[in-house]
Amino acid sequence: MMSPPRSGGGSVLPLANRIVRLGGAGAGAVLLVLCAVVAQATQAPQGRPAAVPEPASQRTRPARASRGSKPAETTAKTTPLVRTVRTAVLRQRSTIARREFGGRAPKAPTVLLSRADAAKGWAFGSSVIAPPDGVDAPPDASLFIARHLKTGWQVSVTGAPTFAAFAKHAPSDVVSDGERALLARYGKAAASGAATGLELPWGPGKSWTMRPAGDPRAIAFAGGDGRVLAPGPGRLYRLCSRTSSGHAMLLLIHPNGLASTFSRLTAPTAVKDGGAVRTGAYLGTTGRGLPCSTGQAAGPASAVFGVLSGGRPAALNGLRIGGWTLQVAASGRAVAATRDGVRVEQGDPLLNLGDGVVPTPTPSPTSTASPTASPAATDAAAAS
Repeated sequence: MMSPPRSGGGSVLPLANRIVRLGGAGAGAVLLVLCAVVAQATQAPQGRPAAVPEPASQRTRPARASRGSKPAETTAKTTPLVRTVRTAVLRQRSTIARREFGGRAPKAPTVLLSRADAAKGWAFGSSVIAPPDGVDAPPDASLFIARHLKTGWQVSVTGAPTFAAFAKHAPSDVVSDGERALLARYGKAAASGAATGLELPWGPGKSWTMRPAGDPRAIAFAGGDGRVLAPGPGRLYRLCSRTSSGHAMLLLIHPNGLASTFSRLTAPTAVKDGGAVRTGAYLGTTGRGLPCSTGQAAGPASAVFGVLSGGRPAALNGLRIGGWTLQVAASGRAVAATRDGVRVEQGDPLLNLGDGVVPTPTPSPTSTASPTASPAATDAAAAS
């Protein structure tokens, strides 16, 4: 097999991108050769990854994914690395997912490779564990960073003790300098409290309706022009798929360590994975497609919104979003919002006043928040 051409730091990603822009059958053939690098088999090491990845003087060339390729889960050439990531995600997240899914065994994760550097042996991407059939619960979403050593791939997933160290040591073409501090905070427990510093995810001065999503950690919004907007600054990551198939799910990590999730979106934003977005930036349009699935939700088009604290879905009851305090029943089947003595029930117009409450920064606790803990923001600085 041909050895892939190298450029600069050894990554073939920039060259692959130029080939894609040239178009044509010949360019496609060359790109297939480049993507064939991912076919080399690797195995995950046993046990927990080292706190700081060790240098590898001799290592097998790792699997890789080029920007603009198909989602990793549908590309046969990426199977060895994807299989290793799935094993690591289940090892590190299955207990959390089982608790979120009411004790039901989790499905195999959907893995999406976002970036890789073949020469340096690093990869980055996202994973989603979808709830079992018949379970009304948000998918368990996480990010992963992988390092290839002589013994194979080491994978660290959101919430693992090694995740911050992996984010610190990954090369800048895999984890950009603007993402490092953000990813290091993400997955750690956020301070408790009601304020989040987030706004409602639609245009100021407009009214949408809210509806229950069947789980206390999610709420459905619908109305207006259907344009879903970023409730705060942060960096954006795609889950499940890069396409606009109508089953898109997005993860937006905010500077305070909290994250918000959005599913059932169609026509998702073209912002690249890890790209910075500002408050009010377009994210997608409401839809009915279930995330990481081919199924359709009943009822009108909507966006399902959630908040992650400590890398886990947090109960929305009592949280303040855009100055409104959410009231979500423990069953997840009744929602309302209150503000200054005004109460808005589900199905009634909820006005976006465009003035989210910015909390006073407080230190984050050392323990990981439970899935039902109410998070609070510790910082409202704009994403770099």
